[in-house]
Amino acid sequence: MSNNDTRRTTGKVVRVLKDYGFISSETMPDQDLYFKTSWFQGAPPLKEGDVVTFELKTFGDDSQAYYVRRATDEIDSSDLYRRASPSAPRTYNLFKWAYLGYLPNALAALKELALDERWEFKNQPDRPLPILYSYLFHTFGRLVLQTKVVVNESVSLAAFNTGLVDSRYEPIYGLFEPNQEVRTPWQLRGFCIAGEDSNGQNLVRHFNPLPQAAHYFDQPADLLYDIRGGIPELDWNHIVIECIDRYPDEFLEDHRPTGFAVEDSSKVGEQERRAYFEKLGMAIKADKRVYRRIMNRVKDAIDLSIKRTSWNFKTAVPQYYPKVRQLQLLLPICLVSDEVVDLALAVEKTDSGNYLGHTVLTLDWAYRNARLICRPDSDWLEPHEIIEGVIDEDDT
Repeated sequence: MSNNDTRRTTGKVVRVLKDYGFISSETMPDQDLYFKTSWFQGAPPLKEGDVVTFELKTFGDDSQAYYVRRATDEIDSSDLYRRASPSAPRTYNLFKWAYLGYLPNALAALKELALDERWEFKNQPDRPLPILYSYLFHTFGRLVLQTKVVVNESVSLAAFNTGLVDSRYEPIYGLFEPNQEVRTPWQLRGFCIAGEDSNGQNLVRHFNPLPQAAHYFDQPADLLYDIRGGIPELDWNHIVIECIDRYPDEFLEDHRPTGFAVEDSSKVGEQERRAYFEKLGMAIKADKRVYRRIMNRVKDAIDLSIKRTSWNFKTAVPQYYPKVRQLQLLLPICLVSDEVVDLALAVEKTDSGNYLGHTVLTLDWAYRNARLICRPDSDWLEPHEIIEGVIDEDDT
C-alpha cells in the first residue's frame, strides 16, 4: 500500500483512553489501529465494543484510523447529534437553542465579567460588540460538536464553558434554564464564575465535572508555520476569481480587465454586489494578462509573508474556520503596499508536510476566526486597525 493511501473501512473499538484509543479491523488483522478521540465524529463518546467506520490512512508501515464514526450514524452525517441523548443540543446555532434576552445587554454583561479586551473593530459597528457576538456564536457550535454543552435534566439546568476568563483568569460559564415561552428550549440565566453568586453556586452544586472549554488543537506545533514546508500551493481559481470581492478597491482599480466597466459596489444591495463581482471574476479569468498579473502579485505577497514568518514565528496566526471545522494558519498578504496588510491567506499543513492555501479572508473575518482559539498576539491582525466590512453569511 502506498503512502497516504486512504479508504473507508469498518472495525470495533477495543480500547478508549482520555485522548486516544485503538480499533481492531479485519483489514489490518495484525495491528490495532490508533485514533485520537478528537477524530471521532458523533455523540455520545465512544466506548469499548462500539462498531465504527473510519478512513484508513497508511504512512509507510504505520496505519491510523481517521474520521471515525459509529456504524449506525453513517446514514446521515449532516446532523451528528440526532442520535445523541435527549439532553444533547439538536442544533449548532446558539440562538435556536437558547434565548439570551436583549442581546446587547447579554453581550455587555459577558464583556463586563471577562478580562478586559477590545470586542469591536475600528469603525462604528452596525451591531454591538461584533467580535464577541461572533465568538460566542461559533464557540457554542464548537462545543456542541465536541458534546461539551452539559444538561442536568433532574434540576432543569444547562451550562457551557465560554472559554473566556475574568481578571483573575477564572473560567466564565453560561448557565441556562428552561424557556417557558418554548420559542427555544433554553434561556440564559446568567454568566457566572464557579462558586460565586447564586448562579455560580448552582453551577457547582449540579455539574460535576464542570463544563469543559472548546478544544481546537492536539499539538502545539499545529499553531506554528513550519518553514520547511515551503510556500503554500494555491487553488488560483478560488483565491482570485471566486474571492475577488475580498480584494481592496485600489488593487482592483490597478488590475482592471480590458473593457470592464467599474461600478461602485458599495451603493448597491447584496444581490447586485455579488452579481457585479461574479462578472468581474469572469472578466479577469478571460483576460489572461490581468489574471497573470494578479497571480504574480499574490505570489510576491506570499513570498514576503513567508520571509516575515521566518523572522517572527508569531506572524502566522492560528484560526478555527467554522465553515469547514478545521484549524488553519493565517498569513498576512500585502497587495497595494508592502507595509499594509490587505488580506489573510488561510493555509493548511498536509500530511506530506506541504502547505495548501485554501482561501483569502478579509481582516475582520480573519480576526473573528482567530479569536475563537485565543486573543491574537499579532503585529498585523489588530481589531483597532481593522475596518469591519460586509458580514459573511457564516456569521449571520
